[in-house]
Amino acid sequence: MKIWIVVAAMFVAQTAAAVAQTAPTAAQTGQVVSSTGTWAVVGDVQGVPVILTCSLVEADMKLTGTCTDEMKRPHGLAGTKKDNTVSWSFATDYEGSPITVTMVGVLDEAGVKMAGVIGVDPMGVDGTFSATRQAAATPTAVPSTAS
Repeated sequence: MKIWIVVAAMFVAQTAAAVAQTAPTAAQTGQVVSSTGTWAVVGDVQGVPVILTCSLVEADMKLTGTCTDEMKRPHGLAGTKKDNTVSWSFATDYEGSPITVTMVGVLDEAGVKMAGVIGVDPMGVDGTFSATRQAAATPTAVPSTAS
């Protein structure tokens, strides 16, 4: 009887290991992750640091939202999403001159990180960025005033 239990346990362990090895990843199944959320963006354009908090809202392959710069200025954005590639742009200024910042990034399988390129027009310069999805804020409990 003990031998059958050991054999059955080995069979279950081998089957579980085989299933784990053959389980498809999100990329293999063609799963597309959402870009909706708040992203901490860090980048560099020709030695100039780029630090943004971008709140993206994805609907029907379109992106809307805002990117807030390190001086707390919000900039409305518009863009698109295809598969796991997101692209958005917004208008701002650099040293008093109007510019358009365009960002194109690729989401990782889990949808928690993104990396890509930054383009700045009309200057015609570019750089790179990485972004990390921020955790959603947890509502705080309000103390009860009832006695």
